[in-house]
Amino acid sequence: MNMSIALPRRACLVAALAVLTAQSKSAPAQERPSEQALLFGTVFRGSYLALEGARVVAYNEARPKKKYRAITNYRGEYRIRVPAGDATYVISASAPKFVQSQRTVQVYGIEKSTANLILEPRKKADRSKKRPSSQ
Repeated sequence: MNMSIALPRRACLVAALAVLTAQSKSAPAQERPSEQALLFGTVFRGSYLALEGARVVAYNEARPKKKYRAITNYRGEYRIRVPAGDATYVISASAPKFVQSQRTVQVYGIEKSTANLILEPRKKADRSKKRPSSQ
């Protein structure tokens, strides 16, 4: 290898390394995201078909004011990230024309916990009793 070419290349590499080192020292350290657990599952209609667009809300029983929300995808699936740690979460699902469903699930550390919910259709009111007979 020609010595006259190697020196400029080496000087260029040293300069690039110096710039990268200076940038890493001046840039603020990126915070590691806090560890999280995952609540996931599927929302079904009464006939065990997936229900798209259902609203899913989860909250820690110890801190009920902080709510975590999701909307089910086309396969009725949802995913909610919650803070890691041992806790009991209440998960409820609702959708128009369906009765709300709720269940509790235990979370331990950073594990994944499954909670599937089934929403039953709302019963239609018996209209024959409300209407006066026209005789």
